[in-house]
Amino acid sequence: MRAGSTIRLVAINIVVGLFMFESSLRIQQMTGPFIDLEYRAESLATGLSEELNHVPTAGGSWNRDGIRTMEEPNSAQCSQSLLFLGDSFMQAVQQMPNGDIVASHPSDTIPVHVRRFFRESLGKELCVFNAGYASYSPSIFVPQAKKLIPLVKPDLVVIDVDETDLWDDYYRYRDLVMRDGEGSITAVRPTPVYVQFHNGLVDSTSKTLFTHRLFSKLYFTGIEYPRLLARYNQRRPNDNLFLAKLPAAEARQIHASEIEHFKSTLDDLTRTVVARVGSPQRLIYIHHPHLGHLSTRGVKFNNVVSEVLRDVASRNNVRYYDATEELRVEFGGSPETYYIPDDVHFNAVGTRAYGIAVGKYLAHALGDH
Repeated sequence: MRAGSTIRLVAINIVVGLFMFESSLRIQQMTGPFIDLEYRAESLATGLSEELNHVPTAGGSWNRDGIRTMEEPNSAQCSQSLLFLGDSFMQAVQQMPNGDIVASHPSDTIPVHVRRFFRESLGKELCVFNAGYASYSPSIFVPQAKKLIPLVKPDLVVIDVDETDLWDDYYRYRDLVMRDGEGSITAVRPTPVYVQFHNGLVDSTSKTLFTHRLFSKLYFTGIEYPRLLARYNQRRPNDNLFLAKLPAAEARQIHASEIEHFKSTLDDLTRTVVARVGSPQRLIYIHHPHLGHLSTRGVKFNNVVSEVLRDVASRNNVRYYDATEELRVEFGGSPETYYIPDDVHFNAVGTRAYGIAVGKYLAHALGDH
């Protein structure tokens, strides 16, 4: 009888404990939550796009068309409008005190610095539209241009092409593009492993009991998803700058297929933009150096991406500006002070220097000099 009483007491304590634990999880969900256990599919899917792979969340730093908002809106008296496309370099980033890399202050972007240069140095007001976003590349620029050019109606389209774009186009997006009958990219579907992540979160937090949801979510995020991600990433090099670090001859010989695919995508992009703006003179490609292009220490970067871009621009009668030599002079013997430590991006000072260099080039291109 004593043993039976002990078992009953233990069972009651377990039931009461589980009830209290279940109740506490429900309360924290309503008042916090500290651990979110009630995901909705529509809220998780806001960053995914069937057209552009991934998009910024509208509101705050971006509008619903994926254009960065600015602290000072464009003037109503603009002489010309410029649409800028690019990746995180065009978006511009900053390092937080905890080390996280996030979107920069709205005033610290290349288009804003270009606008300021024209205003302060030339007395001319430009309208600038910054559609740059992290991990975008020419594959995404194609459907993005098809969407934004009719909307913005720019006088000039300026596209910044980065070293990482070659990796992105071939390894990240090549199997996700949709094309029309003429072979032009119409969309870049969402990355499957990220769709699996969103679906897994929804599934794990759709259980009846919140206790079940907690353990299901912990298993998915801690064990199941890392395995899915590792398998997905096995298909591609883990360094998105690996090709830039090779000797140029070796890169061209061993990775000819990646380079050819990149070149083909740039051709598609060029045709897409020119067809919509009406003249090759209304498209300008720009390119910036990484620290590996400028520093005398560490791994040296080749010029494969710049040379491919120059070739595509030349064949299509499009203008091309590589800021490497200007910034080499500007940065002097300490180029590392213009980049975020242990990161590939410009810091605020580097972004401003690149923006001014682009502004000076555009002034000449537009005849304002």
